[in-house]
Amino acid sequence: MKGLFNKVRNRSTRQRYVVSTIRKDDYLFETAIFEATFFYIPKTLSRPVLRVESRTREEAWDLHHLLARRLKDEYPPKLFQEYSAT
Repeated sequence: MKGLFNKVRNRSTRQRYVVSTIRKDDYLFETAIFEATFFYIPKTLSRPVLRVESRTREEAWDLHHLLARRLKDEYPPKLFQEYSAT
C-alpha cells in the first residue's frame, strides 16, 4: 500500500476536508489536509492547510487516522495551529 485517503466533514463548521498520506521517499511519508469542495475534491493541491512529515509507515498511518478522527469533532483552525506549531 502506498498511501491513504479519507474524506472528512467537520461536525461543528460543516466544512469538508481531504486527509491524504503519501510515501515521498523510502524513509519519508507526508500527511496533508486539504480544504475540499462539496464533492470532496481538493480546492488546491499545491497549498494544503496542514502538512506533517513522518519517518516510518506506522507513524504516518497512526497520524493520518488521528488527524481524520480529530478533524471530525474539533474546531479545525485550532487543530491546524496545534500541528503547525510543532
